[in-house]
This record gives sequence, structure tokens and C-alpha cells, in this order.
Amino acid sequence: MSLRKHFVAHPGYETVRRLFREIMDKRQAELDLGQSAEGRGIAVIGESGSGKTTAIQRILRRIDAADAESGEFRWISIRVPTPATQKDLARAILHALAFQIQSNTTASRMWELVNFHLHLRKCWLIHLDEGQELGGRGSEVEKAGVINALKSLMQIPDWPTNLVVSGTPELHDLLTQDPQLSRRFFITRFLPVTEFDACDDVAELVARYAGLADLPLAPDLADVEFVPRLLHAGREQFGIVVELIIGAITRALADGHLALGIRDFARFYTERTGDVAGRNPFLVPDFRSLNTGRSPLEPDPPTGSKGRSRKPRGRR
Repeated sequence: MSLRKHFVAHPGYETVRRLFREIMDKRQAELDLGQSAEGRGIAVIGESGSGKTTAIQRILRRIDAADAESGEFRWISIRVPTPATQKDLARAILHALAFQIQSNTTASRMWELVNFHLHLRKCWLIHLDEGQELGGRGSEVEKAGVINALKSLMQIPDWPTNLVVSGTPELHDLLTQDPQLSRRFFITRFLPVTEFDACDDVAELVARYAGLADLPLAPDLADVEFVPRLLHAGREQFGIVVELIIGAITRALADGHLALGIRDFARFYTERTGDVAGRNPFLVPDFRSLNTGRSPLEPDPPTGSKGRSRKPRGRR
């Protein structure tokens, strides 16, 4: 079986799932009553690798759309374009709605088309991934325009749309800049998984995944420092920790090992990051002194600049 198909929920998953259900039930009730109230928003905030996008995509795939007719969408999911201008955001939404536009279409016309096609496709919800990019790198006028565009989506006459925005902690600052926007959002966080509150849970997670692969645990995984090493290697981000567990198991099976041991974690970490043994938190005695915050296979950024990593675009 594919271990990646086995979903394990982040501690914040149930909160997000409940909020999803509440806003979708609210929309269904409004449609049943022939009413039209402004849309609501959910902001899911966490560091890169915390598992927020995986959690949201799982929830979206499980939304009941049994009553949707051909050509209708209950939801669409897009990655916020960079830079996030009003025009580029509108173009991305229209593309997700399967409507192609001409390159010379004006921004105002694009947003007219967005409003029309959201109603036409009966789209209840838009998920915007990498939402921190909505702050953009343009002028203050452009940033304000993007904020106003988000508010307009939630106030479309006859078809207000719900928004789910996921992103890094910068997203919180963006949402709270505008009181009218922030009051429409529920904000939940995918917090770091630390060794002080999650050692037992992470150890159980390792055992559960190894059990799915019929791999016993080697004695060295019982060492009191193994889980702290794993959490440090994963930058205390739930999604990365799960990736390391699955990668180590895959490596152990490929190498024909009869038990899952720390050598499998060390080898996968090296393959994932390109770091030498002297920078491997599974091998170095003083592992907490290592900086594991770099993105995989990303070179050290030049002094005075910040490195960025990009995720693939989310798809419906």
C-alpha cells in the first residue's frame, strides 16, 4: 500500500473541518430559504510544511457535491499568483472555473466575469493557497485593490462566495490590516509540534506508519532522543515530520532492512536536504545546534537576502 495515501490529521485539522462544515451548511440553508447573505472566510495559518494545504485539500475532496449538476463546482482551489495583482488573481480564478480570457481584457472586465462565472458555475467556496502572497510586492494602491477584491468576492450580489485562505504567519498581518475583511474571517493556526508536548504522539505515529509497512522498530528508535531529533529535523512542522517518517520507511524497504532504524532516517534526511553527515540531526550528538530551517536542496542565500521556495500550484 502507498503510505502517502494514509492521512494523519494535524491537531488543528478538526477545527478547520468543523469551520468548513459550518460555512457550507450555512450556504445550503441560505439557498434552501432563497436568501443571500455575505460570504464568510476561514484563514488557516502555519509555517511552510505544517500540513495546512494537505489538510484543506482532504476536506475539499470530501465535500458532498452529490446534488451538483454537470459543469457546476462546489469549490475551486488555486495558488495565489506572484505578484498577486488584481488582474492576475482574477485570471487565476477564471482559469479554475474553466473560462479562458483574452490577454487584453481589462482588470475591471475580468472581475465582472469572475462574478458572473462564480454564479454560473454555482461555486460556493474558493480556496486560495499561499495567501501571504496577497500582500504582494506592489504599491500600497495595488495591495488595497487586492484586499477590496477579496471583500467583493464575499459580497457578490445574489451569489456571495466563501473564502478559505491558507498561508504562512504573514497572512495574519494582511487580514488584520482591514477591519471589514478581518471581521468576516475565522482564524485558526497549525502550530509547531514540539518535543515538550508531542513526544508520545510522534512516537506513536512512527510506530503506526511502520506497522502499515510491516516493519518492526529497531532498538535505537527507543532512545529518548530519537523523537526530539526527528522533530528538529522536521523544523517542528507536522507535514515535514510525516514526510521524514514515510521517507525513512521507504528507504528501509528499498534497502532490504528488516527493521526501521535511525540509519534510515539519517539516510533519507541526507537525500532530502543534500546535507553532509556533520549537519545531519540524526547523527550529530549536539543536534539542537544545527540550523535545519533551510528549504530542501536550497543553497545558502547571499548575505542580506532571503531565500524563497515555491510550491506547485494546487489543483481542483
